Amino acid sequence: MKKTKLWLSGLFTFLMVLLNIQSALAHESITVGDYEIVVGWATEPPIAGQLNAIEIRVSDTSSGTDQPVEDVALLTLTISYGGQEKTLALEPVGEDSPGRFIAPVLPTIAGEYAVIFGGTLGDTTMDAETHVQEVQPADTLSFPIVDSAQSETTTFGLTEWLAIAA
Repeated sequence: MKKTKLWLSGLFTFLMVLLNIQSALAHESITVGDYEIVVGWATEPPIAGQLNAIEIRVSDTSSGTDQPVEDVALLTLTISYGGQEKTLALEPVGEDSPGRFIAPVLPTIAGEYAVIFGGTLGDTTMDAETHVQEVQPADTLSFPIVDSAQSETTTFGLTEWLAIAA
């Protein structure tokens, strides 16, 4: 029960942070026709094994100013690593962030991932690829370092000790 509450609390916190994230400096900008797409990780640095999302901001530049694009229903976003590809679902960040979308993903391996855009925006056919910031191994942020002898040691919580005592 405690693990479920902790997991839900962590998920809620992640989503709240995700909804309030500003575009990071490590994001890449690509232009296709009259559209500019800024793309990057929602949480940086991206860490292997930690839930993250590809974040995009889509603007129509045809009028000389950047106008947020809210209809990306026909835009596809595919993430690629080591010859494997996965199409991700784009979700709007929120009503107060027009033109901004996220596509949740769990990067499982450290390294460089490509983001491939397809489909259409308006009358423009999208065919573009870019790379996002390199995913770092989990030990980049891990502390304290767990040696193999410690990681194999079993620790019991209150529930396990009560079960043993019974």
